[in-house]
Amino acid sequence: MGESSGDGVTPNVQAREGWPAVIEDMEATAAEYRDGGWTTLELHPGDSVLVDSDRRTGIDVVLPGPEFENLESLVEERSFRDVEVFRAEGDGLMYLLVVETDPETETAVFVPAYYDPSAAAETIESIREEGTVTLFCRRLNDDTVEFVHNDPAPFLPETGE
Repeated sequence: MGESSGDGVTPNVQAREGWPAVIEDMEATAAEYRDGGWTTLELHPGDSVLVDSDRRTGIDVVLPGPEFENLESLVEERSFRDVEVFRAEGDGLMYLLVVETDPETETAVFVPAYYDPSAAAETIESIREEGTVTLFCRRLNDDTVEFVHNDPAPFLPETGE
């Protein structure tokens, strides 16, 4: 595992220079939601990848135990049906900030993620054909919270690139 950067965030080696910018954007966006009276949960994945297997297809992020437990308790009591996705490409990676929201309870979960689109062309095509994308937030023991979205386009690279 990487060393802490002193601010409580463990640097993510695979994500390179773009990852700190995603985390900064998450913190700023979460602050705006909190200023608006929303309850927020900011997650800090230790790893992120686009997966396509018999067990799961979608974006898979691995969370620290305490953050996963906080997420699990939030989803038990709320219905997250809306999503906002911020997407940027850099360093050969696709960076995402996914904001899962429950407007009725004014609760937002912030999930930063990244993946290498050049290594996942078949998975991206499979997700496009399926017409849905699942965001898997999980612990190392494979306990998982899933967010399923019927419009995968915001999570994927632009077509025709």
